Amino acid sequence: MYSTKKESRKNLIKRICFTIFVLLIYNALSYVTIPGIDPRQLAKVANNPSLMMMSLFSGGGFQNFSLMSMGVSPYITAQIIVQLFSSGAIKVLTEWSNEGQVGRQKLTTLTRWISLVLGFVQAIGIVAGINALAQYGFAIQNTWLNYIVIGMLLTAGSFIGMWLGDQITQNGLGNGISVIIAAGIIKRIPDIAKTFVLSVSTTIGVKWDIVLPVLVCAIIMMAVIIWFNRSEYRVPVQYTRRGNEKTDDSYLPLKLIVPGVIPVIFAASILTIPQTALLFFQTKNTSPIYRMFNDFFSLTSPTGITLYAILIVMFTYVYSVVQVDPIKLADNLSKQDAYIPSIWPGDPTAIYMKELIYKLDLPGSMFLMIISVIPLITSNTISPSLQMGLSGSSLLIIVGTLTDIGRQIEGLKLKEGYSHFLSTKHSF
Repeated sequence: MYSTKKESRKNLIKRICFTIFVLLIYNALSYVTIPGIDPRQLAKVANNPSLMMMSLFSGGGFQNFSLMSMGVSPYITAQIIVQLFSSGAIKVLTEWSNEGQVGRQKLTTLTRWISLVLGFVQAIGIVAGINALAQYGFAIQNTWLNYIVIGMLLTAGSFIGMWLGDQITQNGLGNGISVIIAAGIIKRIPDIAKTFVLSVSTTIGVKWDIVLPVLVCAIIMMAVIIWFNRSEYRVPVQYTRRGNEKTDDSYLPLKLIVPGVIPVIFAASILTIPQTALLFFQTKNTSPIYRMFNDFFSLTSPTGITLYAILIVMFTYVYSVVQVDPIKLADNLSKQDAYIPSIWPGDPTAIYMKELIYKLDLPGSMFLMIISVIPLITSNTISPSLQMGLSGSSLLIIVGTLTDIGRQIEGLKLKEGYSHFLSTKHSF
């Protein structure tokens, strides 16, 4: 038993060290500046809402316009597209999703090809847009060849980020993509705090009537987020032995926020698509049509915030049944001679679990929406430049990622330290 616990501790330390090592590599790459541009010009347009949204997914690489400037944004967008289409919209993709490991590998390959195309288009759009915002002083040479070369480098950096994220998922702790994004947000906290202090400071001193309420709200928000992330709904489960002899009752834990922080990440990623497209038309920024579309998708406008809220709710419902597949869950219960009391095994169990997940999605989606939107409105009122720094989206991603890592650590301890106990009735 002692040897088993020792091996468990050793494996856990190895995973922690591997995760930190990969994050250090990503951080080092975020300082590799892309050639052919003038990084000093980026500071002039750093407060642009579209660029601030994209910076959320860069993992800390956008400030220097480095190799990792796009981060994992194209991959996230590609994941959204593939998952939505494989949920019944396209027959072939739906069939692949039901083919087990082989089908998942096909979907993964398709996701990477789509992210390649999206990444290249997005990269050129970002360069062209920043160049227009900086009055054509960002790109050293305003030629399509220069744009293409920069686009290829940014796309390559995005693929490196995607690969590093996969390595964390497989060999480290947590979901690799979420870990990279959360680490980038944490890295920016000192700069965010400095910007906040400057925005509420005057020649006389700091406006404590603004600072104190914001700090209190942030602490309360953090506590509420932690509570929601740790809350779970326990579905009673019973196991049978030969002769229909019942074992002790157990339960299946479902998170109150079933899909975690993924809906927030997906919603923000979707909003970067039209914002990237609008960067192509920066020279037309005085046009009424341009202003209309810019206001519609901007998180500094009521319409943009409303759209963001709707996307969060929508992705909560869509991704929850992807995160916890009711059909596979019902099948796994049947294979382990387990059942939910008063519910027939098989399809009735799958239907029951799907309905239960959707019921949990109502409070879960409302919580994600409120936490993401209210701080966004508040920060826009104080200083628009803080919209991503003070937003609940950042807090949700950080807390959600750390909570998932904590759950995985607990799971590893149970799996490796008490494998004989899990094999009886607690493994799903």
